[in-house]
Amino acid sequence: MGETFDLHLGGEDLASTHHPNEIIQSEAVTGKLFVKYWIHGAFMLVDGGRMGKSLGNAYTIGDVKEKGFNPLALRYLYLTAHYRDQLNFTWQSLQGAQTALEKLYDFVVKFRHSPGAQRTVLSEEKLAKVNQFSLRFNAAIENDLGFPQAMAVLWSMIKSNIPSEDKYDLLLDFDRVLGLKLAEAKPKELQELPKEIADMVAQRRQFREQGRWLEADIIRKDINKAGFEVKDSTSGTQVEKIVSPKTVGKGRYFKGKS
Repeated sequence: MGETFDLHLGGEDLASTHHPNEIIQSEAVTGKLFVKYWIHGAFMLVDGGRMGKSLGNAYTIGDVKEKGFNPLALRYLYLTAHYRDQLNFTWQSLQGAQTALEKLYDFVVKFRHSPGAQRTVLSEEKLAKVNQFSLRFNAAIENDLGFPQAMAVLWSMIKSNIPSEDKYDLLLDFDRVLGLKLAEAKPKELQELPKEIADMVAQRRQFREQGRWLEADIIRKDINKAGFEVKDSTSGTQVEKIVSPKTVGKGRYFKGKS
Protein backbone atom coordinates (compact mmCIF):
# COMPACT_ATOMS: atom_id res chain seq x y z
CA MET A 1 0.00 0.00 0.00
CA GLY A 2 3.01 2.28 0.01
CA GLU A 3 4.98 3.88 2.82
CA THR A 4 2.19 6.35 3.64
CA PHE A 5 -1.53 6.00 3.00
CA ASP A 6 -4.61 8.02 3.84
CA LEU A 7 -7.03 5.83 5.79
CA HIS A 8 -6.59 2.99 8.25
CA LEU A 9 -9.71 1.34 9.69
CA GLY A 10 -10.08 -0.92 12.69
CA GLY A 11 -12.05 -1.69 15.81
CA GLU A 12 -11.92 0.60 18.84
CA ASP A 13 -10.07 -2.08 20.81
CA LEU A 14 -7.03 -1.70 18.54
CA ALA A 15 -6.52 2.04 19.14
CA SER A 16 -4.46 1.68 22.32
CA THR A 17 -2.12 -1.20 21.50
CA HIS A 18 -2.11 -2.80 18.07
CA HIS A 19 -2.26 0.36 15.94
CA PRO A 20 0.45 2.23 17.90
CA ASN A 21 2.59 -0.85 17.36
CA GLU A 22 1.98 -0.61 13.60
CA ILE A 23 2.98 3.05 13.67
CA ILE A 24 6.21 2.36 15.55
CA GLN A 25 7.27 -0.46 13.21
CA SER A 26 6.40 1.30 9.95
CA GLU A 27 7.80 4.72 10.81
CA ALA A 28 10.94 3.21 12.30
CA VAL A 29 11.62 1.52 8.96
CA THR A 30 10.61 4.33 6.58
CA GLY A 31 11.08 7.48 8.63
CA LYS A 32 7.81 8.74 7.10
CA LEU A 33 4.28 9.30 8.30
CA PHE A 34 2.49 5.94 8.29
CA VAL A 35 -1.23 6.91 8.14
CA LYS A 36 -2.97 10.28 7.80
CA TYR A 37 -6.36 9.35 9.26
CA TRP A 38 -7.28 6.58 11.70
CA ILE A 39 -10.91 5.42 11.81
CA HIS A 40 -11.83 3.31 14.82
CA GLY A 41 -15.31 1.80 14.79
CA ALA A 42 -17.31 1.02 17.92
CA PHE A 43 -18.37 -2.54 18.63
CA MET A 44 -21.85 -3.52 17.49
CA LEU A 45 -24.22 -4.92 20.09
CA VAL A 46 -26.78 -7.65 19.44
CA ASP A 47 -29.97 -7.46 21.50
CA GLY A 48 -28.16 -5.15 23.90
CA GLY A 49 -25.22 -7.48 24.55
CA ARG A 50 -21.97 -8.48 22.94
CA MET A 51 -21.91 -10.58 19.80
CA GLY A 52 -20.15 -13.93 19.73
CA LYS A 53 -20.31 -17.37 18.18
CA SER A 54 -20.46 -18.97 21.61
CA LEU A 55 -23.58 -16.91 22.36
CA GLY A 56 -25.28 -18.02 19.15
CA ASN A 57 -25.84 -14.46 17.95
CA ALA A 58 -23.01 -14.03 15.43
CA TYR A 59 -25.29 -13.61 12.45
CA THR A 60 -24.20 -13.68 8.81
CA ILE A 61 -25.60 -12.18 5.61
CA GLY A 62 -26.95 -15.65 4.88
CA ASP A 63 -28.99 -15.47 8.08
CA VAL A 64 -30.33 -12.08 7.04
CA LYS A 65 -31.41 -13.37 3.62
CA GLU A 66 -32.85 -16.57 5.07
CA LYS A 67 -35.20 -14.51 7.21
CA GLY A 68 -36.46 -12.72 4.09
CA PHE A 69 -34.59 -9.44 4.48
CA ASN A 70 -32.98 -7.47 1.69
CA PRO A 71 -29.24 -7.34 2.58
CA LEU A 72 -29.32 -3.65 1.65
CA ALA A 73 -31.67 -3.13 4.60
CA LEU A 74 -28.67 -4.00 6.77
CA ARG A 75 -26.66 -1.33 5.01
CA TYR A 76 -29.48 1.14 5.60
CA LEU A 77 -29.45 0.21 9.30
CA TYR A 78 -25.70 0.83 9.48
CA LEU A 79 -26.18 4.28 7.90
CA THR A 80 -28.43 5.32 10.78
CA ALA A 81 -25.58 5.23 13.32
CA HIS A 82 -22.19 6.93 13.39
CA TYR A 83 -19.28 4.54 13.10
CA ARG A 84 -17.89 5.65 16.50
CA ASP A 85 -21.23 5.10 18.26
CA GLN A 86 -22.48 1.68 19.32
CA LEU A 87 -25.25 0.25 17.16
CA ASN A 88 -27.60 -2.23 18.78
CA PHE A 89 -28.70 -4.81 16.21
CA THR A 90 -32.08 -6.48 16.66
CA TRP A 91 -34.29 -8.18 14.12
CA GLN A 92 -36.92 -5.55 14.92
CA SER A 93 -34.51 -2.74 14.08
CA LEU A 94 -33.62 -4.50 10.83
CA GLN A 95 -37.33 -4.76 9.99
CA GLY A 96 -37.66 -1.03 10.59
CA ALA A 97 -34.69 -0.39 8.29
CA GLN A 98 -36.22 -2.57 5.57
CA THR A 99 -39.54 -0.72 5.84
CA ALA A 100 -37.73 2.61 5.48
CA LEU A 101 -35.71 1.32 2.52
CA GLU A 102 -38.83 0.07 0.74
CA LYS A 103 -40.48 3.45 1.34
CA LEU A 104 -37.41 5.11 -0.15
CA TYR A 105 -37.62 2.85 -3.22
CA ASP A 106 -41.30 3.81 -3.61
CA PHE A 107 -40.33 7.49 -3.65
CA VAL A 108 -37.64 6.84 -6.26
CA VAL A 109 -40.18 5.15 -8.55
CA LYS A 110 -42.71 7.92 -7.94
CA PHE A 111 -40.23 10.69 -8.76
CA ARG A 112 -38.90 8.80 -11.79
CA HIS A 113 -42.38 8.40 -13.31
CA SER A 114 -44.02 11.59 -12.04
CA PRO A 115 -46.69 12.75 -14.55
CA GLY A 116 -45.62 15.63 -16.73
CA ALA A 117 -42.13 15.62 -15.26
CA GLN A 118 -40.49 17.94 -17.75
CA ARG A 119 -37.53 20.16 -17.09
CA THR A 120 -38.49 23.74 -16.37
CA VAL A 121 -36.53 26.76 -15.26
CA LEU A 122 -36.56 26.77 -11.48
CA SER A 123 -37.29 29.86 -9.45
CA GLU A 124 -34.30 31.30 -7.60
CA GLU A 125 -35.84 30.04 -4.34
CA LYS A 126 -36.17 26.42 -5.49
CA LEU A 127 -32.80 26.43 -7.24
CA ALA A 128 -31.23 27.60 -3.99
CA LYS A 129 -33.00 24.78 -2.13
CA VAL A 130 -31.70 22.14 -4.57
CA ASN A 131 -28.15 23.43 -4.18
CA GLN A 132 -28.52 23.70 -0.42
CA PHE A 133 -29.58 20.07 -0.06
CA SER A 134 -26.54 18.96 -2.03
CA LEU A 135 -24.22 21.13 0.06
CA ARG A 136 -25.75 19.92 3.34
CA PHE A 137 -25.44 16.26 2.33
CA ASN A 138 -21.79 16.67 1.34
CA ALA A 139 -21.03 18.63 4.52
CA ALA A 140 -22.48 15.82 6.65
CA ILE A 141 -20.35 13.18 4.92
CA GLU A 142 -17.22 15.31 5.12
CA ASN A 143 -17.74 15.87 8.85
CA ASP A 144 -16.23 12.59 10.09
CA LEU A 145 -18.50 10.47 7.87
CA GLY A 146 -21.73 11.76 9.44
CA PHE A 147 -24.09 9.36 7.72
CA PRO A 148 -26.99 9.76 10.20
CA GLN A 149 -27.00 13.51 9.48
CA ALA A 150 -26.73 12.80 5.74
CA MET A 151 -29.77 10.50 5.89
CA ALA A 152 -31.69 13.24 7.72
CA VAL A 153 -30.88 15.60 4.83
CA LEU A 154 -32.10 12.97 2.35
CA TRP A 155 -35.52 12.60 4.01
CA SER A 156 -35.83 16.36 4.47
CA MET A 157 -35.21 16.78 0.74
CA ILE A 158 -37.89 14.19 -0.10
CA LYS A 159 -40.46 16.12 1.96
CA SER A 160 -39.53 19.47 0.42
CA ASN A 161 -41.36 21.32 -2.37
CA ILE A 162 -38.64 21.11 -5.00
CA PRO A 163 -39.71 19.43 -8.29
CA SER A 164 -39.88 15.61 -8.43
CA GLU A 165 -37.30 15.36 -11.18
CA ASP A 166 -34.79 17.29 -9.05
CA LYS A 167 -35.54 15.04 -6.07
CA TYR A 168 -34.85 12.03 -8.29
CA ASP A 169 -31.54 13.48 -9.50
CA LEU A 170 -30.44 14.31 -5.95
CA LEU A 171 -31.35 10.82 -4.70
CA LEU A 172 -29.21 9.18 -7.39
CA ASP A 173 -26.38 11.60 -6.63
CA PHE A 174 -26.60 10.85 -2.90
CA ASP A 175 -26.66 7.13 -3.66
CA ARG A 176 -23.21 7.31 -5.24
CA VAL A 177 -22.10 7.48 -1.60
CA LEU A 178 -24.86 5.52 0.15
CA GLY A 179 -24.80 2.48 -2.17
CA LEU A 180 -28.48 1.54 -1.71
CA LYS A 181 -28.99 0.84 -5.44
CA LEU A 182 -31.76 3.42 -5.74
CA ALA A 183 -31.47 3.54 -9.54
CA GLU A 184 -32.59 -0.12 -9.61
CA ALA A 185 -35.79 0.53 -7.62
CA LYS A 186 -38.83 -1.13 -9.21
CA PRO A 187 -42.58 -0.54 -8.84
CA LYS A 188 -44.18 -2.89 -6.32
CA GLU A 189 -46.08 -4.77 -8.99
CA LEU A 190 -42.78 -5.75 -10.66
CA GLN A 191 -40.77 -6.75 -7.61
CA GLU A 192 -41.93 -10.40 -7.49
CA LEU A 193 -41.81 -11.03 -11.23
CA PRO A 194 -38.96 -13.02 -12.80
CA LYS A 195 -36.14 -10.59 -13.58
CA GLU A 196 -36.38 -11.00 -17.36
CA ILE A 197 -40.13 -10.25 -17.30
CA ALA A 198 -39.71 -7.29 -14.97
CA ASP A 199 -36.98 -5.89 -17.24
CA MET A 200 -39.27 -6.21 -20.27
CA VAL A 201 -42.15 -4.52 -18.46
CA ALA A 202 -39.84 -1.67 -17.42
CA GLN A 203 -38.57 -1.31 -21.00
CA ARG A 204 -42.15 -1.26 -22.31
CA ARG A 205 -43.07 1.47 -19.83
CA GLN A 206 -40.11 3.54 -21.00
CA PHE A 207 -41.16 3.13 -24.64
CA ARG A 208 -44.73 4.18 -23.81
CA GLU A 209 -43.49 7.27 -21.99
CA GLN A 210 -41.47 8.16 -25.09
CA GLY A 211 -44.45 7.59 -27.41
CA ARG A 212 -42.74 4.64 -29.10
CA TRP A 213 -45.96 2.64 -29.30
CA LEU A 214 -44.88 0.08 -31.91
CA GLU A 215 -41.84 -1.03 -29.92
CA ALA A 216 -43.93 -1.10 -26.73
CA ASP A 217 -46.47 -3.39 -28.42
CA ILE A 218 -43.73 -5.74 -29.64
CA ILE A 219 -42.49 -6.12 -26.05
CA ARG A 220 -46.05 -6.72 -24.85
CA LYS A 221 -46.34 -9.62 -27.29
CA ASP A 222 -42.98 -11.01 -26.13
CA ILE A 223 -44.19 -10.84 -22.52
CA ASN A 224 -47.35 -12.69 -23.53
CA LYS A 225 -45.33 -15.42 -25.27
CA ALA A 226 -43.34 -15.82 -22.05
CA GLY A 227 -46.56 -16.64 -20.18
CA PHE A 228 -47.61 -13.27 -18.74
CA GLU A 229 -50.30 -10.78 -19.71
CA VAL A 230 -49.96 -7.01 -19.31
CA LYS A 231 -53.07 -4.99 -18.43
CA ASP A 232 -52.92 -1.19 -18.54
CA SER A 233 -55.36 0.98 -16.60
CA THR A 234 -55.58 4.47 -15.13
CA SER A 235 -54.21 3.08 -11.86
CA GLY A 236 -51.09 1.65 -13.50
CA THR A 237 -49.87 -1.54 -15.14
CA GLN A 238 -50.82 -4.97 -13.85
CA VAL A 239 -48.97 -8.11 -14.88
CA GLU A 240 -50.67 -11.48 -14.52
CA LYS A 241 -49.19 -14.91 -15.04
CA ILE A 242 -51.12 -17.03 -17.54
CA VAL A 243 -51.80 -20.48 -16.15
CA SER A 244 -53.23 -23.56 -17.77
CA PRO A 245 -56.99 -24.10 -17.44
CA LYS A 246 -56.15 -27.59 -16.19
CA THR A 247 -54.46 -25.98 -13.19
CA VAL A 248 -57.29 -23.65 -12.20
CA GLY A 249 -60.42 -25.27 -13.47
CA LYS A 250 -62.15 -23.02 -16.00
CA GLY A 251 -60.15 -19.95 -15.07
CA ARG A 252 -57.44 -18.73 -17.39
CA TYR A 253 -55.45 -16.41 -15.17
CA PHE A 254 -53.91 -16.57 -11.77
CA LYS A 255 -55.69 -13.87 -9.80
CA GLY A 256 -53.71 -11.16 -8.15
CA LYS A 257 -50.58 -9.25 -8.96
CA SER A 258 -47.34 -11.07 -9.69
